[in-house]
Amino acid sequence: MARTRGQRLAGSGAAALLTALGTVVTFGGATPVAAAGGQQATGARLTAEHIMNTYYIPKYRASAPDEGPTEYQISLKATGRGADGQPLTVKNVKVNIDLAALKGKARVAWENTGSHCKRSGTLMTCALGDIQGALFTPFRLLPEPGAALGPVGAMNITVTSANAPTVRHTTHVVMGAPVLTARQSKPLTEVQPGSELRVSPAFGNKGDTAIDDGFLVLLTAEQATLRNQYSNCRYDKATAPTKALCELPGPLPAGAAYETDGPLTAVVDKTAMYGKVHYTVLRAHDPLNNTLLPASSPRGTGGPLGVRPVDGSGDDFTPSAYWKAEMAGSTLDFSTNQINDLQAVGFTIKGKIGQVVDTQVPFPRNFQGGLMRVKLPAGVSLVPIKPGGHPSEDSYCGYASQGNGLVHCFGTLDRNTYLRARIDKRVPGAQGSISADSDPAIDPDQENNTAPVKVEYVG
Repeated sequence: MARTRGQRLAGSGAAALLTALGTVVTFGGATPVAAAGGQQATGARLTAEHIMNTYYIPKYRASAPDEGPTEYQISLKATGRGADGQPLTVKNVKVNIDLAALKGKARVAWENTGSHCKRSGTLMTCALGDIQGALFTPFRLLPEPGAALGPVGAMNITVTSANAPTVRHTTHVVMGAPVLTARQSKPLTEVQPGSELRVSPAFGNKGDTAIDDGFLVLLTAEQATLRNQYSNCRYDKATAPTKALCELPGPLPAGAAYETDGPLTAVVDKTAMYGKVHYTVLRAHDPLNNTLLPASSPRGTGGPLGVRPVDGSGDDFTPSAYWKAEMAGSTLDFSTNQINDLQAVGFTIKGKIGQVVDTQVPFPRNFQGGLMRVKLPAGVSLVPIKPGGHPSEDSYCGYASQGNGLVHCFGTLDRNTYLRARIDKRVPGAQGSISADSDPAIDPDQENNTAPVKVEYVG
């Protein structure tokens, strides 16, 4: 059963909840006029943040009679401010959807009464009332047996209100559906920090209907940065980007698959232990709104990235769990040869002379829990915590049993560890250390098991 949902949003926080699929379509309002205090008053407007441009309806199958298309969402956002600078509400909003083109092709199996959606003949009206934003699914469709593959016609959407210009949108309906797939990657281990990972996105169509337009490939890197390689790719930063959006040519016939004719290169961070490079393939006609990079974003310095045919019939080409006709994705997970390298993390004790301060002790990287040893900087002394003298979810450091002023801190991954200390006096250049043990047999770099502990005097 496809998901269904309907919700109406109100209040100034509504815009933050309106990340949705689709191309942004905006319609102008009144001319701005000067307001008191330098504010500008703008007439109320509605923006269609998401209404699909092409809607694919899978062909009826007797073996799966309840299989419907991707959820048809409508996302609206109100804009404009009054003379007092406050956001305006768009009043008496009605969304009218002409379903005449679906006759004999698909039927409405569910109406969103929660969003006050009702049908009269082939016209559905959703009376949203006064809103500052709305994200809802008006209906759920199921294909009719015997409906032939191919273009059906258009669903015309008209959004009216009492105080904003009318919004109009056309969604082209197609019987039959592509099923976008992406080639899945196997995890990499023992990757060398600073080395390059080359990813060639590959995608296919296991559906029964071609995609006639082009594609977008969105690539994101974690614990790695991307090379600025291709002229038809935009990057989020000119230097060390972590996001790229590439425009690739179509079409993609049913049964076909392509991979990029060159790799997208990621450089693994020198401190990385684990990371990933993920790509999402999207139909250019209906992209994810929150993935788009501005046209002004820097482009790559090389030639264009293209595609070449590959065999996409294997089990390694898989669709997304839900948005099968709209996108598919793949993730390359990697771990480096530093995953066994315990690396101590230094910290600073900050406060005034004579002040007792609590300082969180940072766990070493790749720490699995256990003992950390702290040598306090000169001029700083530990303030022991009596049993039961601190919240049970926290752990505090104490003096080591062997004396010599050493401090032991026990760390467990499900709680924080603190050092309570008094800054007794100012000692220029005072510095201590924190260290933890690891097995030299699997962690040959023992030097980074120790890090400095510093003091910052306030006042």
